[in-house]
Amino acid sequence: MAFVIRAAEFEALRSAFSRCLHGMSRTILIEGGVGCGKSALLHAITEHAADMGATILSVQGRSTAAHPPISLFQQLVAQVPAPPPGEGPAGATPALQFSAALPHVAENGAVVISIDDVQDIPWSELDFLLQAVGWHRSRRTLILLSHCPHLRHRDQPVKTELLRRPNAQRIHLGPLDERGVRAAVTTRVNRPHEQWIELLHHLSGGSPLLLRALLEDLRDEDMEARPTGAESAAELGMYGRAVVSCLYRSGASAVELGRLISVLGDSAAPELLAGMTRISPAVMDQQLEALRHSGLLDGTNFRHESAPREILADLGTLQRNELHRRAAVVQNNAGSPTTEVARHLLAARHAAEAWQRSALRDAAETAIGQENIRLAVRYLELALENSPSSPDRIEIYMRLALITQRISPAATEIRHLTALLSAFHADKMPATAYDGLADLLFSYGKVQEAFAVLQRQGAESSAADVRAGDHPSIAWLWAWYSHHSSGQEDAGQDGQEGEARTARLPPADGGAPSTYASATSLFQTFEGSFLFGGRGDWAAAAENLLEVSTLSDATVWSLASSIKALVIADRLDAAWQWCEWLVKESASRDAPGWQAIFSLQQAIVALRQGKLAAGLDCVRLVESVITERSTGYACAAEAVLAALHMEMGRYDEVARVFAKPIPPAWEKSVYWLSYLCIRGCFHLATNRPHSALADFLRIGKVAERTLVDHPTLVPWRLYVAQAWLHLGDSQMSARMLAEHTARAPGHGGRDHAMVLRLRARLAPPHKRPGLLFRAIDELLDTGDRLDQARTLHELGVALHGLGHESWAARAQAAGAHIARNCLPDHAVTRTLVPERTSKAVHEALGKERLLTRAEHRVAALVAKGLTNRQVANRLHITVSTVEQHLTRIYQKLGISQRADIGTRLKSIPP
Repeated sequence: MAFVIRAAEFEALRSAFSRCLHGMSRTILIEGGVGCGKSALLHAITEHAADMGATILSVQGRSTAAHPPISLFQQLVAQVPAPPPGEGPAGATPALQFSAALPHVAENGAVVISIDDVQDIPWSELDFLLQAVGWHRSRRTLILLSHCPHLRHRDQPVKTELLRRPNAQRIHLGPLDERGVRAAVTTRVNRPHEQWIELLHHLSGGSPLLLRALLEDLRDEDMEARPTGAESAAELGMYGRAVVSCLYRSGASAVELGRLISVLGDSAAPELLAGMTRISPAVMDQQLEALRHSGLLDGTNFRHESAPREILADLGTLQRNELHRRAAVVQNNAGSPTTEVARHLLAARHAAEAWQRSALRDAAETAIGQENIRLAVRYLELALENSPSSPDRIEIYMRLALITQRISPAATEIRHLTALLSAFHADKMPATAYDGLADLLFSYGKVQEAFAVLQRQGAESSAADVRAGDHPSIAWLWAWYSHHSSGQEDAGQDGQEGEARTARLPPADGGAPSTYASATSLFQTFEGSFLFGGRGDWAAAAENLLEVSTLSDATVWSLASSIKALVIADRLDAAWQWCEWLVKESASRDAPGWQAIFSLQQAIVALRQGKLAAGLDCVRLVESVITERSTGYACAAEAVLAALHMEMGRYDEVARVFAKPIPPAWEKSVYWLSYLCIRGCFHLATNRPHSALADFLRIGKVAERTLVDHPTLVPWRLYVAQAWLHLGDSQMSARMLAEHTARAPGHGGRDHAMVLRLRARLAPPHKRPGLLFRAIDELLDTGDRLDQARTLHELGVALHGLGHESWAARAQAAGAHIARNCLPDHAVTRTLVPERTSKAVHEALGKERLLTRAEHRVAALVAKGLTNRQVANRLHITVSTVEQHLTRIYQKLGISQRADIGTRLKSIPP
């Protein structure tokens, strides 16, 4: 390549050698920056001279910097024959030995002495060499010296002294221009694209060494086509290593400077570089100029990111960390942005001083504003690792908890909430942090812990009422807790528990002012208005908040609560649309944690709407983010997953979900109630009513303990009523139904439809259609399609029992049509059968089934008034087997209580 890109310089050297052959000795100094091609040019001309019969003596100046050093004359003497005996003094130095041997070497023809990197040769040795050659001026000797004038290894007058001598000549090698780059590239590519020439010229800085490395890195690129733009970010390993090589060849000061520039990056400036090193400003400027002249730097920055990456990789971890620590100090003292200071602190894993932790926290807020949450988390975690004071640690933990949930709600729950709760229980948390802690605890379903925080806050601040700006969930907690506590106190005084728990607002003219203020504020929040207002009130409030709020760390749980309110209000279409928008918005903000939060809510809406496949997709997204099973969110996700599979008739999949071990943390979360509810429903669907009853009763105990026992939030008494009905105890079923309706606000909707369906099952046959028609009316506005299908089938069963065959068929067909639009064909029957449909329904579905002989024997004994245990003893089977037979008997006969078995049994053959 030297012949191509340095053709004029090579021709000058060839001409000098030709004159040398005619007896004209010369000294030529080749100047240029590191990597400019001096060595390649020396190699090219010495090869040419050797081909012409000249004796070549080559010396490496860098060898003199070795330990121990190898002097100039030691290298020369090793390449020449020893002088004849008797010539030269005994025990002569290498310099005298060479001086004595030179005439004999020159007798055989021209001699070319090539010295690379002459700036590393002591001037005393070089001066003696020139004198020794001068003593034989008539000899044909050509001295070639390469010199890097910008490097200050030693302060010596090489250039000045050499050029003062006769027959001395200087050849300067500057950086290649675009024409030189094009000449080099065309040795490999026939017609390179002009933009490739521009790119390679910029990246190499005109350095032949760097250009060769670039061509090697990019050898697979099509340089006849336009560059794609990805080349600037490509991994250029050969190029990076070539830059490191140039730095080492430029001396220790250049190496240190290159490392400092690599650490500072785009912030590198002469004043900052001077602050990080002991190099004087004059030497600093000279070193920077040398690196620019070598093509390494563009201003004070390397030309490609591969260069600083290789330079820093060449360092040990401790060296690299120390450089970053020094950079942080210098940039902080210079008033640089905290983001630059924090970048170095993070790289050094160092934040021992208060100003460093402050810089990290400020930089974290900047990163949050730029939607770079992962970087913000790393800044805060480093500050937390080095924070000794408790108040600071609490503040950092609280901030981490808020922003980490964008990425991983599980990490917030497991790591940060756990630490905050520990500080709270150890009385190390300032009262100012109680509000935020209660907010987070409620958001993650830890209602009991949230109440404990609020109680202590109320005791310490005397602020038992709702404060302005509180999260809606906290407003609901304060108000419901105050209201509930007041009711309990009243119950202790007059013994009227039921009246106390359904008490309404106290009069404004006295008594329990904090309770009154709390309940009044509660009425104004969308989560609490269902206690006193209408469904439309809180649905409108929820949609208004969704419309005016921007998704952020401060609003994410308010928005989630708004969607929950819409679901409670049976505004499923609106809830689905808002979930869909919030999931997309979270994705666009690179917030998978937020995506999981809203996807879980969307899965719940999908379950209610019968969009089961879409619901499964939502749960899969949640599970891809919530990978730790010990969190409350994992509990909620598995509960919804089981419910979706159950509706789709995939009972094996449901069984797999419930077969997994239950983490202890689940039972401390409000999501545990949903898990128990779904599991209880699965027990009912698989003929295990006793197990179902146990789960439903457990829900009630947990709801009472955690003070969330409100029929709109947790309608557990309705599920208990269903379980008793499956067990054939209509009296207990009616009792639980009455208790629920006494506590319920009576807003209508899905829960009221469920009440009407249960009443229909308990009512005489002639009253059932009316109750079921009312239930269907309630469900029509809710969007709950599968419940509509089940209720229509129940209506068909009731009409069939009264002899209204035409109306029954229509109801059954409508229910089957809705079910088939939601479910795969094989799941339709399983969805409808657990609701105890009649034989006529099975016929309509093509699934006619009669009692088996075993079922008929059980039915006959039950019709005679025997209990389940008596039947088991009589038939020598277990009570569980009797329960399973009775479940199928109810299903096939289309009845809901034991008393109806005798009547229906007469028309069904064994």
